[in-house]
Amino acid sequence: MPEIRQWSDIKDRFDGGALILGNGASMAIHAGFGYSSLREAAKDKGHITPQVADIFRAFDTNDFELVLRRLWEATLVNKALGVEPGRVEQAYQQVRTALISTVRDIHISHEDAKRHFAPMFQFMKSFDTVFSLNYDLLVYWAMMASQDELGKWFKDGFQKGGVFREDWETLRKPYGADGTTLVFYPHGSLLTARRDDYTEGKLTLPSGGGATLLDRILELWETGSASPLFVSEGTAEKKKKSIANSNYLSRVFREALPNPGDSLVIYGWAISEQDEHILAQLRRAGSSLRRVAVSVYGGSQASAQQAEDALADIGVKGVLFFDAESPGCWIHPEERPSP
Repeated sequence: MPEIRQWSDIKDRFDGGALILGNGASMAIHAGFGYSSLREAAKDKGHITPQVADIFRAFDTNDFELVLRRLWEATLVNKALGVEPGRVEQAYQQVRTALISTVRDIHISHEDAKRHFAPMFQFMKSFDTVFSLNYDLLVYWAMMASQDELGKWFKDGFQKGGVFREDWETLRKPYGADGTTLVFYPHGSLLTARRDDYTEGKLTLPSGGGATLLDRILELWETGSASPLFVSEGTAEKKKKSIANSNYLSRVFREALPNPGDSLVIYGWAISEQDEHILAQLRRAGSSLRRVAVSVYGGSQASAQQAEDALADIGVKGVLFFDAESPGCWIHPEERPSP
């Protein structure tokens, strides 16, 4: 059986390299993120009306982002052609309302999450690259919280105005800090959006990542000034199609994911068949990926074996496993030596 170690026993081997954060990382902070999909959460919270359910069936998907994108684009076309608002606009409003209500219900507040920010950014800063597969704001909030202590250590590639930089690789050079960690959202995030001029970008507050950011994002959705850009549902093939429809997501998928460096740590990612597209990009890293460590929650040998098998399929051998709740990893502070 795979040996499950403490993070402190292996962490020195993984300085630099990359970190992938899955839904288990968010769940460690807030159980409300435990739904397998936003569609499931919306149904559980009573936000899927019969009309909204019919719209999802018409598009043959459970993906809020896909339905909203198609309806939103249709409303813009109607507006440009002078077509009077009708069923398309009504459907868009119904689905949008369901998504906004669901996110409000399940997302943790900045106030309740902030006690975790320091251990989060201390853990993430030891990696050159972080890939967050989650749609929530937790990683961004931790990045913003780090600035007083670390300066401009964390960079997500978005420049002033929320536009993703063409030369994002140059950001690896430290500026305004003693080191640099680049952060990417391969499936998008609440932060990423399509604007009503068809451009993509990051939604922020003038003051950064404060407590009102979530309210601001939902307000922009509500007014139709922006449409969500994140992939939260579907098979790997459907996720690939959604990624291909976004300049930002496709660039992260093609350019950043296949280049994790020589080591990779996976925290809270179940490596399920719905994420085969992520594994396929990691496979492209080839022999350059020399060391991989995977978190295990609750000592589960079954999840360790599942991860080992999935990684073996892309040519990764000798995977190390560590306790997801061991000191020094993610939200679990390092143990201080006794006086």
